Amino acid sequence: MHITVYLLLLASVVLALLGPQLGRRLAPAAAVRALTLLSVIAATAMVWGMTAVTVGGLGRTDAFQDQAHSSPVALAQDDPVPNVLGALAAGLLAVSLLRALTVLRRRRSALRELAPLRKRPAAGDLVVIEAERPDAYALPGRPQRVVVTSAMLRALPADEQAVLLAHERAHLRHRHHLYAAVAETAAACNPLLRPVRDLIAFHIERWADEEAARTTGSRLLAARSLARAALAIADAARARGTQGVLAYLRHRVTARVGALQAERPTSHWGAVSPAVAVTALTGVAFAEVTSDFARCLHVLHLF
Repeated sequence: MHITVYLLLLASVVLALLGPQLGRRLAPAAAVRALTLLSVIAATAMVWGMTAVTVGGLGRTDAFQDQAHSSPVALAQDDPVPNVLGALAAGLLAVSLLRALTVLRRRRSALRELAPLRKRPAAGDLVVIEAERPDAYALPGRPQRVVVTSAMLRALPADEQAVLLAHERAHLRHRHHLYAAVAETAAACNPLLRPVRDLIAFHIERWADEEAARTTGSRLLAARSLARAALAIADAARARGTQGVLAYLRHRVTARVGALQAERPTSHWGAVSPAVAVTALTGVAFAEVTSDFARCLHVLHLF
């Protein structure tokens, strides 16, 4: 396989490293969209590059040749990938695809477990569950539901409840679960994208925070509602002696409250230029690798 395939793999690494810069310079909605697209491109480049190296490296093995009935000499001249490198790429590719399937299966299982909530009595899209633990989340699908526990409603005054509901409805309206699923699957395929996946998760929450502030007309109210809800969850966790406080910290509530107390964020599109340039080069490398890969399959009599 020509050097282009290694450039394609390198491009996937560079794209992953550019993610944090985009996250810092773009408004939440733009950041989620840009980072999700970047994740898809980086994961696709990694998977396609490893596929090409796998076929190029293992194509001259006896087991492969018995099926292909091609010339190992011709393949070596057209695609000189070491067998060891091909075997390594095959192992990494198998692990990546297995991890991606596991992510998709886990997410589907989680939604299936929550499915009975769709049949509960609802006030419009709102389902209230009697529970001592403050909690609230958006349940996508048909029908969509906003699920809130009675403890959470008791913890918030009416105006802050409106912020909470606006936040969860923003998740549903903008299909945030799809962005999260794509980001998690991409990170499963390319572990270098894990920081980008976490950034997407954070900016999804920031996007919903900004929508809630816009809907209720007060950024300070949105900040106060978020802080009070987080403290209610933390207090309930401490009362039970659990480690729920760690989850509260993982959601970076302090950063989100601080952002809501500042001016509404705007995007600095100049920060996108490096990612656009690398994406364009990735596209060129992808096309070149695809051409080499097709030629390799032709030599193997598989295409």
